[in-house]
Amino acid sequence: CRKVTMNMNTTASSRNKRSHIELEYAHLSSSTNTTIMTSSKPRLIHESLHNISQSIRFLVNGFLSQIIFMTTYNLLVSTFEPMGYPASKIYAVFYTVYIPVGHALGSLLVFGWPEKYLPSLMANAPIGLTAMAIGTALTGFLSKIEFNAKADEWISSLVGAEKPVEEEEGEFYSSLVVMVATGVWCFVLSLYVNSEKKTDAKEKEL
Repeated sequence: CRKVTMNMNTTASSRNKRSHIELEYAHLSSSTNTTIMTSSKPRLIHESLHNISQSIRFLVNGFLSQIIFMTTYNLLVSTFEPMGYPASKIYAVFYTVYIPVGHALGSLLVFGWPEKYLPSLMANAPIGLTAMAIGTALTGFLSKIEFNAKADEWISSLVGAEKPVEEEEGEFYSSLVVMVATGVWCFVLSLYVNSEKKTDAKEKEL
């Protein structure tokens, strides 16, 4: 009887230990999953932005970025073009300087701030460089055919207003065309590059 009682006690204690271990494992698994889910969220400038879809955030970021870019670019054109610098060269230099700024805005508002900023910037830099090449070529072409003056005349004739004599020409309408072309280009490539990174990160976690 004593042996039977001892065996029963040993079996009960081993069952209790197993159940205790299983509970601890379940707790650790749930906490680990919670940590992974929390860390998988991109680090945006504010947590409330997670409630907005990524596509809408990308459009808002593109609109904000283009306002900053166009305002500064037209200011630079009005300043340096009278000195003899072509609009295409002004565009190329300014776009090169603007690439880190645009990448930082996209990281804070759309894709999340990367753990390693420089590798992420280098991965996204070709997008900006190819967009710069497209924008530079397109700006030079539009400037050569005097697209801005033609667009101004067309809008003036459509509205019925007369264009003031000896009005200083800018690059507003040309920059709008360039903005749309480079914006679509950057949108497609940015989604491809950054979504590819997220897929690789998830595969590493698994």
